[in-house]
Amino acid sequence: MAFEVPPLPYDYGALEPHIDEQTMRLHHDKHHQAYVDNANKALEGTALADKPVEHVLTNLEVLPEDKQTLVKNNAGGHSNHSMFWEIMSPDGGGEPSGPLADAINDLWGSVADLKQLVNETGVKRFGSGWTWLVHDGTGLAVYSTANQDSPILSDDFPCSATTSGSTPTTSSTRTGDRTTSRRGGTSSTGTRSPRATSRRSPCRRARTRRGARCWKR
Repeated sequence: MAFEVPPLPYDYGALEPHIDEQTMRLHHDKHHQAYVDNANKALEGTALADKPVEHVLTNLEVLPEDKQTLVKNNAGGHSNHSMFWEIMSPDGGGEPSGPLADAINDLWGSVADLKQLVNETGVKRFGSGWTWLVHDGTGLAVYSTANQDSPILSDDFPCSATTSGSTPTTSSTRTGDRTTSRRGGTSSTGTRSPRATSRRSPCRRARTRRGARCWKR
């Protein structure tokens, strides 16, 4: 099935005053739709047409060389934004508990320290990109990717993200069920933080009709 832009799980104006309705409509209806349209067009007639986005991003080498970067950028933009809409919430609250909280506290000391690391990592990104909290199969890590590159390209499991860049943007940092949405530029060095050592991901994925979310309520 061709990629589709998932509907927002809340009203366009639900994140005001942090993110206004016009910004949400622009990024969801215009920018995200452009990623989907471009990815579908590039994949048409290829071996990856109608494959899930995770499969596409981990099998780019089967595409003709002249399509690989185009698909990476646009399928990555689709994957990243699909998660982005899900990790923001107008009525989230509280902090993570259980294995996720333990992993965060063991590695960074507290949720507040993790948020600080994400923000500090973000401001060092030149240009646009994303800053991620991921589980890489051995533990949690924080790092940045440029443009629309996804952690899926490295077989990492994305748990949370902020948009990053040296130009003003809209970003969201979500830990557990609390979402902090803010206006301003963030970025990252592209280097990873130390990892927790557990091989079992503390991030629990719940599938919904709109896509995948990391934090299960």
